Amino acid sequence: MQDIIVTIIGVIVFGSMSWKVFKLITRKPSSNDKCGGCTGCALKEKSNCTLP
Repeated sequence: MQDIIVTIIGVIVFGSMSWKVFKLITRKPSSNDKCGGCTGCALKEKSNCTLP
């Protein structure tokens, strides 16, 4: 039973990470976005970048 639970958790983690990598690779930045589509820092808020 424990092996099944660990396998299910592993599949969920692998699927989640795969989806995030897919979204990272396929994201197209907006032409008016100074940050190139990045949403991960406080500088984006200070530099008036638009949200993708």
